[in-house]
Amino acid sequence: MMKFFWTTIGDFFTATFEVMPLIGNKMNYLYIVIIFLFLVTWTTIMYRHKKNGKEHGGS
Repeated sequence: MMKFFWTTIGDFFTATFEVMPLIGNKMNYLYIVIIFLFLVTWTTIMYRHKKNGKEHGGS
């Protein structure tokens, strides 16, 4: 039972690593864009909080 479990996980990761070269750097660029968008969103929200006088979350 446990041997089947571990071999299934191993087969999954083996298949994943075989697909990765086909994707190339496209996945890295996607992550860069997503992180950049989150950073811009977070910075905008923090700027609004500071502008409204709610910098430290107090009332």
